[in-house]
Amino acid sequence: MYQALCRSGALAVALLLGTVTWGHAQEPQPGGTFIAALEGEPATLTAHLTTDAVAVSVASNIFSNLIGLDYDFNPVPELAKSWTVSEDGLTYTFNLEENAQWHDGQPVTAADVEYTFAEVLAKVHPRGSSWWPNVESAKALDTHTFEVKLKSPYAPFLTMIASTLSSGALILPKHIYEGADPRTNPANLKPVGSGPFKFEAWEAGNNIVLVKNENYWKPNLPYLDRIVFRFTPDEASRLIAFEAGDVDFLHSYIMPIDQAQRLRADDRFTVVNSGLEAVAPNDFLLFNLRNEALSKLEVRQALAHAIDRKEVAAKSTFSEGVPANSFVNSSLHWLFTEEGNYSFDPAQAEKMLDAAGYPRKQDGTRFELRLVWATGRPYEARAGEVVKDQLSRIGVTVVAQAMERTTFIEEVFTNWNFDMAVQGFTTGPDPTFNVTPRYHTAQIKKIPFVNAMGYSNPKLDELFDSEYKMLDRGERAESWKEVQRILMADLPALPLFELTQTSAFSAKFKDVITGPLGYIQNRERAFYIP
Repeated sequence: MYQALCRSGALAVALLLGTVTWGHAQEPQPGGTFIAALEGEPATLTAHLTTDAVAVSVASNIFSNLIGLDYDFNPVPELAKSWTVSEDGLTYTFNLEENAQWHDGQPVTAADVEYTFAEVLAKVHPRGSSWWPNVESAKALDTHTFEVKLKSPYAPFLTMIASTLSSGALILPKHIYEGADPRTNPANLKPVGSGPFKFEAWEAGNNIVLVKNENYWKPNLPYLDRIVFRFTPDEASRLIAFEAGDVDFLHSYIMPIDQAQRLRADDRFTVVNSGLEAVAPNDFLLFNLRNEALSKLEVRQALAHAIDRKEVAAKSTFSEGVPANSFVNSSLHWLFTEEGNYSFDPAQAEKMLDAAGYPRKQDGTRFELRLVWATGRPYEARAGEVVKDQLSRIGVTVVAQAMERTTFIEEVFTNWNFDMAVQGFTTGPDPTFNVTPRYHTAQIKKIPFVNAMGYSNPKLDELFDSEYKMLDRGERAESWKEVQRILMADLPALPLFELTQTSAFSAKFKDVITGPLGYIQNRERAFYIP
């Protein structure tokens, strides 16, 4: 009802202004409310504290990035209207938009960018330690010029800061954050940004409401009057709400894949297969190497032989996804390799477990493992159930437990209280900042989405610490192929399947997905068709 009233109001305004075009007009029209489903409730509305896509998908509408990415992963202007890179690859100079302002009316300046980089990302972002030590300086040269000097070349630097999940580089207002701990600043929950939409309300357990920024620095944008992010962790409830018109958007992580063909045939909806190109997500089975059995390589390798990833992919994604055969998604063609992949061989798995000191007991079992996953992404629940069944066939008892998303993140990544976990990881647009943090020894930290497995390999660390300095793409590719071979041999996790890019939205909206970060991009260009 709320959505219908908002849309009726927008239509009434259009009639008064004489701007309405009847029929399915394709030209952008101002007005309308867009309701997006989220699989859980975020813990923050900023990007500097987390790599959780649920939080960043909201934050990206409130804040502005320095640069963005096009579908070819090339950097494109955002707050920085232009930039230059020195010949030695060490100095990046960004020229900022001069008319950008914060939602409270204060101007956006290079001092805000300097503060965001040097005082926030460098000190509190979960992945800051993976790249910030290579920064010589990050400073404002004048009101609208920002410069970063690196100690050594960092090949994916521009790609990284354009990828918000990787860097957290949504620019923060210095005048609001300075002098307070950025981890606990109240503005994390009531944010003031410079993006296309302003924060209006957060109803705990229900939704987050954003409204149009009338003073947005991009002319004539955004088109929508408001965006509502509705927390709908239950798959069945999401689908019912979507088909009833109470929700307008099911992004690819929560799209009911088994319903894709049916929804494609319904002219009330638009189903697309795009929007995750730069995310390149794989789902993994994480192993906690602190567990006595899982600490043994031969046990992890045995489990890999016992799990039929073709069956996992087929049943989890209703055959829309494919098995994952490496620690990076196969869409990263320039570096992908599946060398060292494990064949499905339960007999071999049984032999390896016997040799590792875990023979079957009189009741037919060997040992017990606890497997957890987060609610909200049904394909992960289906994957967990398939894995549980497959491992039972070789005598491994699996106790499965679904957890509310925030609890899951805390238990797995903060408390390390798990044996195995089903978890999706992004691997693109460049693996330096979306693969390295998962498996580097230095990333064994009690923070979300890093090395919760407790895995360490000095040789791998050396590769991680050197590949990003290689400006020759072919040389980097060879280094990354060796990384993949080592990870497949050591198995701190087991790649399960590559996620599909299927998303669905109401046909009453256009331009919902306009870039390779479709799930977490802002909706500044989305528009409603009256």
